[in-house]
Amino acid sequence: MPKRSIRNVRWSLSAIAPFWAAAAAYFVACLVLGGGSREGFLGDVALQTMAVPLLLWAAWRLLDVPRAHGGGRVKWVLLLCLLAIALPAAQLVPLPPWVWTRLPGRTDFEGNLLAAGLQTGWLPLSLVPRATWLSALALLPPMTVFLACLQLGYADRRRMSIVVLITGLTSVGVGLLQVAQGASSPLRFYAYTNTSEAVGFFANRNHYAALLYCLVLMAAVWTVSAVGEFTRAGAKLRSRRSTPHLVAIVVSLTVVVILVGAQAMARSRAGLGLTTIALVGSFALAFLTSPNEAGEGAVDGRPARGAVRLLGAAVLVAIVFSSQFALYRIQDRFTVDPLTDARLPFARNTIEAAIAFMPFGSGMGTFVPVYQAFEKATDNVADFYTNRAHNDFLEFWLEAGLVALVVMALFIVWVVGVLWRVWRHQLEGAGHTDRLLACAAGLMLVLLLAHSTVDYPLRTTALMSVFAWAVAMVIAPIGAHSPPAETKMGRRDHGARRSRSRTANAAAGDAALASDNQPAQSAAHETPRFDAAPAREDWPAAWRPATRPPSTDD
Repeated sequence: MPKRSIRNVRWSLSAIAPFWAAAAAYFVACLVLGGGSREGFLGDVALQTMAVPLLLWAAWRLLDVPRAHGGGRVKWVLLLCLLAIALPAAQLVPLPPWVWTRLPGRTDFEGNLLAAGLQTGWLPLSLVPRATWLSALALLPPMTVFLACLQLGYADRRRMSIVVLITGLTSVGVGLLQVAQGASSPLRFYAYTNTSEAVGFFANRNHYAALLYCLVLMAAVWTVSAVGEFTRAGAKLRSRRSTPHLVAIVVSLTVVVILVGAQAMARSRAGLGLTTIALVGSFALAFLTSPNEAGEGAVDGRPARGAVRLLGAAVLVAIVFSSQFALYRIQDRFTVDPLTDARLPFARNTIEAAIAFMPFGSGMGTFVPVYQAFEKATDNVADFYTNRAHNDFLEFWLEAGLVALVVMALFIVWVVGVLWRVWRHQLEGAGHTDRLLACAAGLMLVLLLAHSTVDYPLRTTALMSVFAWAVAMVIAPIGAHSPPAETKMGRRDHGARRSRSRTANAAAGDAALASDNQPAQSAAHETPRFDAAPAREDWPAAWRPATRPPSTDD
């Protein structure tokens, strides 16, 4: 198919279903259906299937981005995605017996094969190939969200943040109904879940709490932005034009109150602690102003002080409201000594297993069978089924070995660098609100990484998608400002329109020079120049050249 025809098809698809709308719809689907913490759920399968067309569409668009609009970064983005897929794929390549038996940690598994009367044949590096396949498929939704959101312009990113907030509020509503209906609520969508707390669309209250503290930052951004706009409108206009900004302030503060109150209802210790940090970050966002940007920053600091006071009042209202319903339940959660938590033996055994399988790891998704081989009877966790290490860093280290350590170190360094850039006014083409959203997204990355040290939020499709969205938000858009490609009209028609435009501009310039050199009284007798190019019947009216008006001399 010719390149021009491919572009026509692509932009025809965009006319039928805007790309940002498709990306937003898929992101919402991830938040609603991706709350499970194990592979193989029907919702995850549906999301992976739906990811394929949008992923191909996003990659297709990226390949056509000109260098002037970020095309130079496309190869690095695609290379990153290919490397992410290459890790589990490499672990599935069959190895000859003399190689496989010499890999670290395989002695016991080889003994089990021999005890069962089986010979060691060609086997992959992964001890459980099926689990590694599922881990590779689990990368499709976050990769799709990342590539799609990376191509959205700043206006579409703002719309996306509002869509995410609305979806989060829906999840909060579902959580309140779950608490009201009790453990037998039909709105608890997973068989193994927290039956006494609100979990929303998730199976685990900790993952529900992770979504809430991310949304607190998003709501704080819109509060800060609305307070700044209201302050400037009130100072300059003193009119009804400031009313929409006042409505935005009230709505965003209400959202903050709801989210903080819902966090208290979730009773997640990590969630409550990280929400406190998120609120501190929200206050810091209020002072993220730029005095040198006309119309976007605040010179006198009034918007910052006003936003901090309003956010503080909203948090106070949320605490007072939620303490009436969840104060004693929260105290019960903190009466347990954290040192007796099962996470300590989980971490100790995972580290031991990771060292045993260095430097290649045991394979993505193989934590459960490998951990069982290192679990000890003295751990006193007989009441727990260990499906995760409750530490994503340690679990990734066990499954990918030295590669995991390098990737994690590089990513943390990148997060620190990108946070420094966005807080230092170095996000290309971003306005003040866009920069606030980018800074909030950077803080979301930090909070989710911190949460991953005591839990496994990034093992759910929903939060992996939120993480991928946050990564895209701290990067300047790629291809968002590219002009539309050629449509059904050929290059000749396009060149003709460009030639007529130059002719019209030259005529306008000649007329302006003539009017400057002649007396004012003769200006009314000047006859404007018009393009004499003939019009085509299939042109839209806006493209047809103006006709010469009738003259009295004729």
